[in-house]
Amino acid sequence: MPRIDDYKAAIALAAAELQQINPKHLENRSKCAYFQEDGREGLLVPYFGQGRRVGWPEITVTPADGDAQIPLTEQILILHYLNRCTGEPLSGHSIDFREVPDGGGFYWSAFVSRAKKPLLETFGNDLELYLKVAASLGGEPQGLGDVSARFMAFPLVPVTHVLWGGDEEFPPEGNILFDATISQHLSTEDIAALAGASVYRLMALAFKKK
Repeated sequence: MPRIDDYKAAIALAAAELQQINPKHLENRSKCAYFQEDGREGLLVPYFGQGRRVGWPEITVTPADGDAQIPLTEQILILHYLNRCTGEPLSGHSIDFREVPDGGGFYWSAFVSRAKKPLLETFGNDLELYLKVAASLGGEPQGLGDVSARFMAFPLVPVTHVLWGGDEEFPPEGNILFDATISQHLSTEDIAALAGASVYRLMALAFKKK
């Protein structure tokens, strides 16, 4: 289990890389809006529909509409997206985690424990609850499985949940899909972490509704 010091080190490393790049040059590549105000500049990064301001030159990650603290794991994903994104447009072709190049199979067990298992344990036997919380958090139905929803984690990174309800013979099943271009924008380890983040935010709202 990573320690807080490990997360802070990852943020410092990613920030050092971004400091070498003019944020204006990242605007088109990342599909994030450039801003310049009060002697600062940076990018407004949509993260699961919520605005995050990444400021230069110190490289800070803050909410677009407040002063709340952004979790370290979220900061890492945002900074890694800005560092890695290539601008490759969406292909429209979906893949599951095992099809992700460069280690999808290697990280499969981590992906299952971080994302697939929590998704099934929370919503596999309550698809109506899934539909409610997914809609509340901006999920777009996709017509897959028994229920499904797509979330835009970043402008070039959709994450799609697919669930099949169980019956007397079979347990519930589910999957998490990505656009085939996702490895152009995030590392395999980050993809696993992002999948988990996509589930945890729904779980948090589901527990409030129960």
